[in-house]
Amino acid sequence: MQILLFIALVLLIFLLIAFIRNQLKFSGKSKSYRNDPKNRQLQGDLLVILQGDVRTAKRLLKQQRQLAPGRSDNWYLEKVIYDLERDRH
Repeated sequence: MQILLFIALVLLIFLLIAFIRNQLKFSGKSKSYRNDPKNRQLQGDLLVILQGDVRTAKRLLKQQRQLAPGRSDNWYLEKVIYDLERDRH
C-alpha cells in the first residue's frame, strides 16, 4: 500500500513539474496571437508587404518586441506594418 502511495506521489510531482515548465515556456506570449482573427489578418498583411518573407517578418517582430516589451501581439504587427509602409514612401 505504501509503495502505491509513493508511486502516486512521485507521479503527481512529475505532472506538477511538467505543468509548471509548460507554463513558463509560454509565459509572456499572448494566446491571442493564434486565435485573434484581426491578428491573422495583420499577419497576412505583413506577409503581403514582405512578399511572403516569413524570416524577415519574424525578425522585424522580434526587434519590436525588444524595443517595446509588454505590448500586445496586434500592436507589434501594426507597428511593423506601419513602419514598413511609412518607409516605402
